[in-house]
Amino acid sequence: MSKEVVIPWELKYKFVRGMMTTLFKGFMYEIREECGAATALKIHERLNKRDDRIKNMTYTLREVFSIEGNDIETIERWYNIYWELTGIEGTRLEQSKTFGRNRITKCPFKTGYKDISEWCVNFNNIIIKTINPKTILNRVKGMCAGDPYCEFITKIEK
Repeated sequence: MSKEVVIPWELKYKFVRGMMTTLFKGFMYEIREECGAATALKIHERLNKRDDRIKNMTYTLREVFSIEGNDIETIERWYNIYWELTGIEGTRLEQSKTFGRNRITKCPFKTGYKDISEWCVNFNNIIIKTINPKTILNRVKGMCAGDPYCEFITKIEK
């Protein structure tokens, strides 16, 4: 009988989180290299929409953390949790019930190729539209696009 190895939860979490970001970037790079950037983005978006993967993740976090509502403050509460889970670091520059502006300064999902930088806009659009279909997302700056940080503006259409 082998001795059971005890692994601290913190290490398990860091290992899984690291594998998740490495796997994501690896798949994006390989698809880009084999089929081109447009195909990599198309496959990424289809994967996120298949079986409502990202919608289900959004609903799960809302349910587990009792996040109610559909305004920008609700979206920002959701992102506080998501950022903590994934290791994203950022600052809220402006926030109201209908408008938000965020600056991301650390993102473990940052890709090394500018031509696939739109992946995060597609991904985040699924999240915000799940919470409120009238929300509009605009990425003003993007680390994946070569900027020193990401800046997102979210607003709810009237």
